[in-house]
Amino acid sequence: MKKKGFAVLVLLLCALALFANGSSETGGEGKKKITLRIGSGHSTSNPWITALEDYFVKNVSERVKNETNYEINWVKNYGGSVITLGNELQGVQDGLVDIGCTILVFEASRLPLVDMVYSMPFSCSDPLIVADVVKAMYKEYPEFTTVYEEKFNQHYLGIGVSDPYGFFSTKEVKSLDDVAGMKIGAAGINLAWIEGSGAAGVQTSLNDTYQNLQTNVCQATIQPTHSCINLKVPEVAPYYLDANFNVVPFNSVTVNKQTWDSLPKEVQTILTEVGDGYLDYEAKYINSVHEKDLSDVVKMGGKVITLSRAEQVRWAASLPDIVNDLVKRLNNAGFRGSEIVERYYQLLEERGVERIRNWNTANTK
Repeated sequence: MKKKGFAVLVLLLCALALFANGSSETGGEGKKKITLRIGSGHSTSNPWITALEDYFVKNVSERVKNETNYEINWVKNYGGSVITLGNELQGVQDGLVDIGCTILVFEASRLPLVDMVYSMPFSCSDPLIVADVVKAMYKEYPEFTTVYEEKFNQHYLGIGVSDPYGFFSTKEVKSLDDVAGMKIGAAGINLAWIEGSGAAGVQTSLNDTYQNLQTNVCQATIQPTHSCINLKVPEVAPYYLDANFNVVPFNSVTVNKQTWDSLPKEVQTILTEVGDGYLDYEAKYINSVHEKDLSDVVKMGGKVITLSRAEQVRWAASLPDIVNDLVKRLNNAGFRGSEIVERYYQLLEERGVERIRNWNTANTK
């Protein structure tokens, strides 16, 4: 009897173990698991990735678990661990990740329409206004989103905006004249913001900004403010110029087309709805941290200077007509360049934002 009872106990324990393993594989409530790899070249120290985690990932997870028979198993690849900075669009296209956050400043040649505000400096530095205008533009011109599927094997989910671009420098800058002769670091297309200023542009990125300033590769940089604060940039460039350079559509969230097609319809619906809400959440988050960022510059021993409107006008006037160059590029790429660029300015004006410069948005060849 004792041997029989022991054998029964062993069989019972084995059965319980098998049951436990089975429920772990299918989720605590017997739900089917969907593994999604998500990544970006930027880390979670950047506000758009923080918002991606706090809003997008969190809400997709909760809604899929609560509203469907599935649950999401996320494999997170931030900070360039799988798709490197500047190669996110290609990485999603090739299926290296399922969902990617593409940093748009490096994609001007492949996504000229999505990147257009980079060629419209001094347009608006309020994240909430820019987010509102972007929503209106994307609704009015679907080509902003359909381009991902038509050309890059991915489905659009959402867009984020940058925090205000700031000017961090090793010496105090109060006017356009003060930048003459300086080497200024900037990423990709926003090097155009210093053309005609008398400064020399140095190609850089957020990831190497601190070291470049520390080693005198450049004496100033134009970068999103919050990320520079997180990177302790004021330690090596203590002067911050609030120049109203811009807030731009900064990062797109997309899903590989094959992954998208393989997902259940109810999961696709949740990804779409959460993706739609990402912009509002991210813009509000970025807006909320900017005032603290400026106070943190001072706490780190730096100084905040505001560029007067008159100097903004001077700086913008010193630039070549990069907005008209933008219109031509968009026209040549098959977009309604003149109409779309002018419409962006009109939507800003409807929200009380005056033009710093009356750029030529005519439909020229």
